Amino acid sequence: MIEGKGLGGKKVHRVNVSLTNRQSFKLNRLATACNMKPTALAGMLINLSLNNVELVNRLQQEYCTQTSYRVVLVNKGGELVYLLNGREDG
Repeated sequence: MIEGKGLGGKKVHRVNVSLTNRQSFKLNRLATACNMKPTALAGMLINLSLNNVELVNRLQQEYCTQTSYRVVLVNKGGELVYLLNGREDG
């Protein structure tokens, strides 16, 4: 976790993403078109993806091999909450 100036006391978790040359080219092109930095756009795309119920379910159908680790998405007061196998941990 990195806590620093200008973050308003928010905790930030950094994740390194490996992109192919083609993916990097596409990201840079789209970022330029949207007048954004590629890292900001990548963060936005990740946020949109993690809050897309259909995409999350599709990924789990294709790649989830352990049903005990499958997440159930529940809308709680307008926020999407991830529950592990229907269990609420907090």
